[in-house]
Amino acid sequence: MKLKPKPKEKVNPRHVLTRYQERMEASITKQGVILFDTDSGCLNINSNYLILPMSVVELVSFELGEYLNAFTQQKMYMRTLMGRLELLVEEARRDYHEASDPIYRRYSNSKMSETAKDRLINSDKEVKEYYEIYQDVKNQLKIVQYSLENIEDAIFMLSREVTRRDTDMNEENRLYNVAKK
Repeated sequence: MKLKPKPKEKVNPRHVLTRYQERMEASITKQGVILFDTDSGCLNINSNYLILPMSVVELVSFELGEYLNAFTQQKMYMRTLMGRLELLVEEARRDYHEASDPIYRRYSNSKMSETAKDRLINSDKEVKEYYEIYQDVKNQLKIVQYSLENIEDAIFMLSREVTRRDTDMNEENRLYNVAKK
């Protein structure tokens, strides 16, 4: 008795995109790596302090510390997200290459430019969805990278204010000590 091949059912790649990510995260957490995530309880970000005030120089020291704390924890969380997105990009790239490979092989002997081949391949109905997912995830990664850079700028600005205050306090103490003599 010969087995009939299973009919191929159409799979939405958006639903299976996290297989690779889940496998990688499970592997590294078994090795003791802690993922800084809000769901894991490792981070307690006070989102009230993720909105920068008009002027940080008018903040009291306690609030300045709260802002610095919130943005630092947010940076840790964003790096975790960035790592996850990098895994999603890799998985989407693999899926895209797998879907496009048969079509690429058809065009590989033709005298078309690589750009022309890419356009034909990426517009093919079997490949288009994979290509769009791959591009979408790459763009999401860029957005997270830009957001991380913005958070780093905010941390730098807050840290600079802490340093300025420390310098001002040291200067005031020095002037007080000199005047006392």
